[in-house]
Amino acid sequence: MIIDKLIDIANERSNGRKIKDIRIGVGYTCVMLDDGSSGLAYTFVNELGPCCGQLEEAGSMIGRDCTSVISWGKKDNILKSTVGVAAINAVIHSGIQEYETGNIINEVKNLNSYDTFGMVGYFRPIINVVKQTGAKTYVFERSGKYEGTTVPDWAIEMYLPQCDVVIITGTAIINKTIDHILEMCKNAREVYIVGPSTTMSYEAFEGYNVTKLAGSLVVEPKKALEVVSQGGGTMMLKDAIKNISVKVKGK
Repeated sequence: MIIDKLIDIANERSNGRKIKDIRIGVGYTCVMLDDGSSGLAYTFVNELGPCCGQLEEAGSMIGRDCTSVISWGKKDNILKSTVGVAAINAVIHSGIQEYETGNIINEVKNLNSYDTFGMVGYFRPIINVVKQTGAKTYVFERSGKYEGTTVPDWAIEMYLPQCDVVIITGTAIINKTIDHILEMCKNAREVYIVGPSTTMSYEAFEGYNVTKLAGSLVVEPKKALEVVSQGGGTMMLKDAIKNISVKVKGK
C-alpha cells in the first residue's frame, strides 16, 4: 500500500525528531515537530463518531518521538490516521528541495471538448475552469451534495477508467482509498493528487501513473497552528502555506 511506503520514508527521515505540538481542528489537523517542521491533513469531522473522535493518548503526545505518531497513518481509526499523515507530511515536506510553484488549475486549462475529466473529491475552482473547456466531466463525491456532474463515489469503477485526465484529493491517502482509485486511473494520460493533505513524495507514487503531486508546504507553522485550532480551512491557511507541486519521476 502507498501508506506503507510513506510511513517507511518518513521513519527513515525522522532523525529522532519529537512532537512539539498537535492541533486537531474541524477543518484540518496540524502536527509540528521540535525543529518547526509542520504538516497538515484534512480532518474527517463527519466520520469521527462519538467515540472515534476521541484519542486515548490525548494529553500525552507532546514530546513523543514522531515515529510513534507516523505509524498511525495506517490506523483504521480515521482520526489517528489523520494525525499520522500530518506527521508524515511534516517530516517529508521539510526535506523537499526541488519543487514547482503555481496553481494546479493551469494543468486543466488545455482540456478539449473530446476529453473526459474525472475528479475524486470536489475542488470548485478547478471545476469552474474545466467547465469552460467543454470536457465531459465526472465528479466523484461521497456526500453527493454537489449538483450537476456529481456522481457517488461508489461509481468510480464505472466511470473513472473512461477518464483522460484525473484529479484526486489528497484525503484519499488518509482513508486509504488512494490505491484502489489509482488502479482505476490506468487509462488516464494525466493524474494529479491535489490538496493540503497530499504527501509530496514522488518515490511513493512511482509506478502508479501519477503525473504530479500538488500540495502545501507550511511556511508559517505558528500561524498554521492558530488557524487550525480556531476552526479555519484552506482559505484561512493561505498566509501560512505555500502551494507547491512535485513531478513524479518517469512522467
